[in-house]
Amino acid sequence: MNPMAEIVALPDPEVQPLVHPLDVPEARRLLRGSRVVVALTSPPTALLPAALIGYAGRSLIIPAVVLAVLVVVGMLAGRRLADRAWDYIPRSRQDRDRPLPHRWEVASAAVPAVLLGVALVVIVLRLGHDDVSLDVRSFSYGMCAIVTLLVAADAVIGLLRRAGRRRAVAALPGVVVIIAVTLVAYPAWFDGNANRSLLILGAVLMAAIAAFALAGRRWGAARRPGC
Repeated sequence: MNPMAEIVALPDPEVQPLVHPLDVPEARRLLRGSRVVVALTSPPTALLPAALIGYAGRSLIIPAVVLAVLVVVGMLAGRRLADRAWDYIPRSRQDRDRPLPHRWEVASAAVPAVLLGVALVVIVLRLGHDDVSLDVRSFSYGMCAIVTLLVAADAVIGLLRRAGRRRAVAALPGVVVIIAVTLVAYPAWFDGNANRSLLILGAVLMAAIAAFALAGRRWGAARRPGC
């Protein structure tokens, strides 16, 4: 057992046999931190700092590296914080099936959607400048298109599932902005002259990053369910 579990006052086992990090102030802070880190470093949200870096320059490599690093580091940091939160509670008393508070779910959906909308606006404004090459625009649009599809699909799935409906509704305003910006960007950037190869390359790269992040989180959830 982790030594932390021995120095934290847990609820009386006769009254409350199973305990969740939400019941322990020290663990609750860590779990909240885990949720914040995961929300702010998901592929869609991490696009904002990558977009800001891209706004300041003309390189595709640096923003792509920043995006990948944020997603990977965020995934690992979020998992680490969640693990530490559960370490306060002996395994035999861990309440792995308790759902998180609704406000946490709502915030984790609404905030990333808004930040992603801001990121796409920044990208559209920057790449609309004359000093940006067609290749950069094509590659970037491929990435943005995949992000938009992922966000839209997540919203639709959430609306269809009762458990995720409130979270999906909270994210809808941001999702609408994301879709609108993506649709407006294409005619603003291209006049039938988009580089299809780079469009596909950007889309494949973003899809790979998203798939890696999803696989990592599913692996973590399978290893320690209920986090």
